[in-house]
Amino acid sequence: MRLLLALLGGGAAAAVGVVSGAAGTVLHLRWWGLVLALGTAVVVLGWLPAGGVRVAFALGWCVPVLRGALEGPGGGFLVRADAAGWSLLAASAVLLVAAVTTVRGPRRASAGHAADPGLRGSGT
Repeated sequence: MRLLLALLGGGAAAAVGVVSGAAGTVLHLRWWGLVLALGTAVVVLGWLPAGGVRVAFALGWCVPVLRGALEGPGGGFLVRADAAGWSLLAASAVLLVAAVTTVRGPRRASAGHAADPGLRGSGT
């Protein structure tokens, strides 16, 4: 049951990421659109629980942004090589790195040792 909830949560987070990333890609040319898109992404990322759900949102966000930076069939770009475009791309990378750094692996508990690895072998 927990796995099912995690999959549903990750899918919903990815869908929200795709929609908000697409909106940010379209609106980033206006200063208020860029601020609104990036501010919303940071708030949503902070609101989501740490781990896979955050990564799903961040990946969903990055897909339309990166797609907008690629040349379209007509030869145009949605994300241009200007200050707003580079800011959107850099913020997307930071968003993804921030999401990935919150993923925690399984914790290993060592019996008889302090939680701080710097205290091991200190003799105290």
